[in-house]
Amino acid sequence: MPRLELYPFRYRDPVTGKWVRARYKAERHEIAARYAEWEIIGPPEIRDADPGSAWFNPYRATAAAELKRLAEPAPHINPHLDQPPAIDGHERFLVALFLRRYLAYCARRRQKEAMLAAAALLREINRAA
Repeated sequence: MPRLELYPFRYRDPVTGKWVRARYKAERHEIAARYAEWEIIGPPEIRDADPGSAWFNPYRATAAAELKRLAEPAPHINPHLDQPPAIDGHERFLVALFLRRYLAYCARRRQKEAMLAAAALLREINRAA
């Protein structure tokens, strides 16, 4: 299996004359072909390069654990909203008392929309009894 030896290096910038550390690693022959003055500044990174394999595969193999996770049903986010709890007699009495007083308050303040909404809710609470 062929090996790639990628070296970190620096090169002399032709415009400023300063040494610049390269932002990538490359093979010796590629560095020599591109830059007139250069030097290796570290040990090589050795990679096994199989010419038959692709470096990037968007259709990667999915692990068994991930397949199990994908087969699981989605979690139920709000199970308490499926069947709301029932209102007992004491709660119904207190809600009706509040709504009657709120209806009187809205009538005195001439808030017709709020009064109609409270009246509809009071009818629904009384109908559930």
